[in-house]
Amino acid sequence: MREPELENGTKLDACVQRISREEGAPPFGQHASELIARTLDLDGGSSGTLARVAFKDLGLTSQILRAANSALYNRSGRPIMSVPHGIVLIGWDTLRNLIGTIRYIEHYANRSPGLRELMMLSLLSAVHSRDIAASVGYPRPEEAHLGGLFRNLGEVMVACHCPEEYSKIILIMHKENIDESRASVRVLGFSWDEVGLRVAARWDMPPNIDVCLRGPGGPAGSPMDRCLASITDYARDLTHAVYRDGAAIERMHLRWVVDPRGRRVVLPEAGLRLLTDSALRETRDTFAALGIPSNSLRLDRQAERARHLLASVPVFDADRWRSLDEAAENANRVVRDEDFELTAVISALLDAVRGAGFDRAVFGLLNDEHTSIRGRLASGGAVEDVLRGFDFPVDRLDGPIRAALQYKSDVLIDCARDGRYDGSALVAAMEPAAFALFPLVVDEKPVGCLYADRQSAAPDLDTARSPLGRVRDTMAAAIKAKSKKQEVRSQEQKAGTRSCLLTPGF
Repeated sequence: MREPELENGTKLDACVQRISREEGAPPFGQHASELIARTLDLDGGSSGTLARVAFKDLGLTSQILRAANSALYNRSGRPIMSVPHGIVLIGWDTLRNLIGTIRYIEHYANRSPGLRELMMLSLLSAVHSRDIAASVGYPRPEEAHLGGLFRNLGEVMVACHCPEEYSKIILIMHKENIDESRASVRVLGFSWDEVGLRVAARWDMPPNIDVCLRGPGGPAGSPMDRCLASITDYARDLTHAVYRDGAAIERMHLRWVVDPRGRRVVLPEAGLRLLTDSALRETRDTFAALGIPSNSLRLDRQAERARHLLASVPVFDADRWRSLDEAAENANRVVRDEDFELTAVISALLDAVRGAGFDRAVFGLLNDEHTSIRGRLASGGAVEDVLRGFDFPVDRLDGPIRAALQYKSDVLIDCARDGRYDGSALVAAMEPAAFALFPLVVDEKPVGCLYADRQSAAPDLDTARSPLGRVRDTMAAAIKAKSKKQEVRSQEQKAGTRSCLLTPGF
């Protein structure tokens, strides 16, 4: 029998790998990460250098100019049109805070109502962290803001990528009145803080984020590290006590924070009230933009949503997946024959995918120039319309198609609970309620994709990952085998032509 620690470590590895597959590119995007890394290195950059990074991303550029032209920073009344000027005006610390917050919330806030509320808890923790840092003399309060924002990264990851397990954790917390760490270990076999640490390492986030994620109980570091960890830990607990648990502020006022000299500091009750009131005023516009009343952050509201999610009717069952596996096995046997019809093999697999519970299935293929991907075969719906709709230019790849082809990631989305791709070309063209998009890779190069969707919700869509993966692998193997056979025939024909030319009297 395996040791429990080893088993739990394996489960944690599997969870982090699942998150990495589904994310494709880290949501803490490459350009934003580069920008934040440069602002953390106060001696290693300039406004011009940062501007060149920002220019890679139109969204970053617009946010910098918007902030620089706000009444808070632009006192002259003249419009700021230069990004380097804007960076100088708002300052590096504010820029780091701005970019980190924007990218993180943009990526997750619109995925589902539950995640919107969770992101607001993160934002409130960030503001609380910054203000607590200022009150105890931590010299870089904007750094504390960023650390507070990512302090519950693990919870966000579990909520996003393991919704059923997350719902069970929330219900246990609510019913049994136990803390999130114990509830998480009971359901997952590990805490979601461990998930946050692993994901942060994969995203190559700044070291100070790691300090915050480890909390005060982490490895002993410098006095400044201990101060930062205690600030962000306190801020998260304060946010959860006030907004998730609905507790009175008195619950927190006897807790202490470590100051930069390593001394324990108790924040006065009156100061905490001012701090939380100020944070609520600062985030009011964001709450309004996302349509979130502050009382919706309560744990009992989360538990209500969790019960609804767990009560959702599953679409797929084991018998359907067994039938799909049998279809893939049959196709593999056909592919091993000397002659087989590629179109017939792929068409049969698409029909089997639809028989497993999907409404439509499409085989998409990149053209020879790799400038577009188009639907070549389909099953279900008005086939001609489906194929016409599945036609996307590669030079403007976005959303799930980019994740599938560029990052070779499998994408499974129940749109009712995950709205991250709602504005993408694929969702606009196909209008699915739930969909799966798997890249077809031959000799490590993407050649096309397998797409399957439903016109109604599929809360158990993730169970399709393995069986659809086997179908995709069979399609890729068939394409590779056919390509090799065609290449051999072409070489044989060329060799035969040369032989004829060399034969006397031909």
